[in-house]
Amino acid sequence: MFRILGRQDLLTRDDLEAMREEFGAGERDDGGLPYDVDDDLRQMRLAEQTRLNPERWAEARGVPLAYAQALRRFLAQGAQG
Repeated sequence: MFRILGRQDLLTRDDLEAMREEFGAGERDDGGLPYDVDDDLRQMRLAEQTRLNPERWAEARGVPLAYAQALRRFLAQGAQG
């Protein structure tokens, strides 16, 4: 059975920002400038193009898999990042 996504099911940039804040996804270990959602979306696009497993991406970034999956879902729904 397929379900059509309604507006309330679509992820927004605000959703991603809230997840980043909750998970500390913008922090860097090397002392460089913090990442932002646009950086994460670019990285996820590249990860998809190179067929990098989302688990590996999340592990490398030090964030939960749920955040990587949310980025992929955001991109898949056609949102511009």
